[in-house]
Formats: sequence, C-alpha cells, structure tokens
Amino acid sequence: MTSNIQNKYILIISLLFSVSISAQIDTLDIRFSHILLDEVLLETDYENSQIDFIRLKYRVLKVYPYLDTIRNILKVVDTNLPSYRKRRFAKRYIRKKQKVIMNTFRKEMMSLSRKEGVILSKLIYREFNMSVYDIISLYRGEFHALLWQSLSKVYEGDLKSEFNPKKNREDLFIDFVIENNIE
Repeated sequence: MTSNIQNKYILIISLLFSVSISAQIDTLDIRFSHILLDEVLLETDYENSQIDFIRLKYRVLKVYPYLDTIRNILKVVDTNLPSYRKRRFAKRYIRKKQKVIMNTFRKEMMSLSRKEGVILSKLIYREFNMSVYDIISLYRGEFHALLWQSLSKVYEGDLKSEFNPKKNREDLFIDFVIENNIE
C-alpha cells in the first residue's frame, strides 16, 4: 500500500513540476517579447558611389569610340581574309593590318589608364561575345595571345575578362551607361 501511495505522490509531484516548468517558460516568453533593441541605421557611402559612377561613365564614354574603330577594322579583315587562298598570305595580311593599327593607335592606347583598358576589354567582350584573348588567338595565334596576356597581367589587366552584368555590378553600370548615353 505504501508503494501505491508513493506512486501517487510521485505522479502528483511530477505533474506539478511539469506545470511549474511550463509556467516558467511562458513567463520567459513574455519577458523576451517586451525587450526593445536599439535602432540600427544602415548607411551607404552614397557620395563615393556617385563619384565612382561618374568616373565610370567618363571612362566608358572615352573608350567607346575605340570599340567602333575595332568593329570596323575586324569587319574589313573578315571580308578580305577569305580572298587569300594560302594561309601564308592571310597571315601576312593580318600582320600588315596589325602594324597599321599599332602605328595608328599607339599614342592613344598608351595614354589609356589601366582601368580604361579593362573597360575596353569588357566592351569588346560585350560587342563580339569573345574575349580579347580569344580574338588575338583567332587572328594571330595562341602564342601571340599568350604574350599579350602576360604583358596585360604585368599591368594588372586581363585579356580574358568577360562581360557579365548579371554577376558583376560594374558591368551592370557599364551596360547602363551604354544603353542611356550612346544608343
């Protein structure tokens, strides 16, 4: 009989204990629901980003005429190249065209900043859907493309850079500048 009574007391004590625990949990919830946090302000460096956008716009508008020239030159080369029956004559024609381009635009290209060169590379990718490295490789060969790529790397550039406005914020802004100011 005593074990029966002990079981009843144990049952009653455990029920009371569980009720008191649930009551404490409810009071804890009530305490935490009334806590106020300090206000947090998220600030952006709007002035710097606006200045950066103006610089980017200036650079894109400065470099864009070179893209038109490159487009015209490649169009002429692509129309004249099939007329050469032998590969040797085609290579000679391309070398002559490269010399003409280098002599014509040497001063202008040397005056470009590193960032303007990167933007020009991205614009070329946007226009032709090929990187500058791929274009050089197509017309002059893999060796020359590797040579120009290594020279570009020395000056913190990349001829293999791609234009992807969905992933790169700067490319999105470049695209925005071109859409709103050029076309």
